[in-house]
Amino acid sequence: MRDLMTYATICMKELDAIGIRYGKILRWEVNTRAKSRWGQCRTVPGGFTININADLLDENNNEEGLKNTIIHELLHSVKGCHGHGANWKRCAALVNRTYGYNIKRCNSAEEKGVHRDNELIAKYILECTLCHKKIYKQRMTDSVRNPQCYIHGKCGGSLKRVL
Repeated sequence: MRDLMTYATICMKELDAIGIRYGKILRWEVNTRAKSRWGQCRTVPGGFTININADLLDENNNEEGLKNTIIHELLHSVKGCHGHGANWKRCAALVNRTYGYNIKRCNSAEEKGVHRDNELIAKYILECTLCHKKIYKQRMTDSVRNPQCYIHGKCGGSLKRVL
């Protein structure tokens, strides 16, 4: 397993080098329970805590996905960047241009370079009737309840629930 603090230090130095001033990070945590998020930045008295999904620290997975996530969460600690608004997007775009990252609001496991069996962690599975791509869901959403009311964003096919 990769050392979170080693990668956090690398990422903080990269932000320092381009003049992005992130907040005071009081604690870094490895999240072994998260299945549907890669990281989280929480405001706490005196600064921030950041947790990173343990899957990203697995040495069999791409380290760029880990660094992308760490920087994504560090950007949330920048003044005016709590959500994914214009300021956060501006900072992410600067980091992406400078270092070639792919920091954005949401990334799939494939984009993060994480190899895991989605069927084992999904409670619900939708399938496109046109291209047969499977969509894995953790929560009971409107698209899970009524897949016939939704279309696949990639090809426009109808959705059906298979699990």
